[in-house]
Amino acid sequence: MKTTFGAILAGVLVLTASSALAASGDRTTPAQATAETAPQAEGPATLDERLGCGVMLVTIDEVLQRNPQLAAKFSQGNSAGAAMVPMFKLLGVSGGQVLDKAYAEGVAQGSTPSTLYRRGVAALSAKINQDGGGKDQAMAVFSRCMSVAAPQS
Repeated sequence: MKTTFGAILAGVLVLTASSALAASGDRTTPAQATAETAPQAEGPATLDERLGCGVMLVTIDEVLQRNPQLAAKFSQGNSAGAAMVPMFKLLGVSGGQVLDKAYAEGVAQGSTPSTLYRRGVAALSAKINQDGGGKDQAMAVFSRCMSVAAPQS
């Protein structure tokens, strides 16, 4: 059940990101687009937000790894889409690190892994459905998760 939900969520987010880039007609790099659409300083991510972002980023990476046909769709006539595949892989690694740290923190507080997973998914769902949901909100959440997973310098 969790795998099915995760795959559906990842698919929606991947397709949303791909269609948003393709429809924009703007040929900025993904890094430039993220910088332009990133939410203003929201402060440090909460434990639940880190859990949700980690789950989302790892799920996107896993779905793309296990379904190469999805990765191939990004490359069809769109260099910006093709450039996103390696970015998703890197975000999957960073998301895994965020998720590992968040799980360790939550377990140290006495929570079980399944409770932490549910908290993360609930936080992610609430953020995506905030302000009526939609593609713009999904992209804002994705941008925030990218900043949460970015290595701290």
